[in-house]
Amino acid sequence: MKSHDCHVVMQRLLPFAFAHLLDRDVYQAIVGVGSFFRDLCTRTLTADGIRNLEVNIPVILCNLEKQFPPSFFDVMEHLPIHLPREAALGGPVQYRWMYPFERYMFHPKKKVKNLSRVEGSIVARSLNEEASQFAEYYFPSEVRTKSRRPGRHDDRNERAIYPIVVPELFCQVGRVSGKSKTRKLSQQEFKHLHTYILTNCEEIAEYER
Repeated sequence: MKSHDCHVVMQRLLPFAFAHLLDRDVYQAIVGVGSFFRDLCTRTLTADGIRNLEVNIPVILCNLEKQFPPSFFDVMEHLPIHLPREAALGGPVQYRWMYPFERYMFHPKKKVKNLSRVEGSIVARSLNEEASQFAEYYFPSEVRTKSRRPGRHDDRNERAIYPIVVPELFCQVGRVSGKSKTRKLSQQEFKHLHTYILTNCEEIAEYER
């Protein structure tokens, strides 16, 4: 898992997963850490909330030390002591954490072709992409480029033409996905379709009463 997944597990899932599996003291020690990070990573922080975090985190870590052996503790278990003051100085955590940059690195990593020159590969591909995107502005609007390519199911506002009168609800062209196949609707599907037409088709609105 990535670091963001670990945060979600620790803050949201562990309290439910361990509620009936662990002893009460062990459960409270683990849940205390999760609640600390959940309060620390909220969208809004208050001065009183930060002071409460500074007061509670030493107690939470002492509860952990009562339940786990000394080999469990290293510098990472000591780090939460300093996080409330860092939040007081720097503001909400989401403006300073690394998750957006970790997600962005997924795209530069795909540009690497020469493993012995990783940075050079990323720079060369990035320059090519920027040059090609800049050049797109000099092409006429009818020329299809990477940024102007329509979506896979884009119907480009086309309208279907039928020899008979068809309600507006069914005039969209659309684009099918995969090979077409024919099957008979079940009674429940037919009932759902019938209800959908009655409640969404404008041509039936005058007869709705």
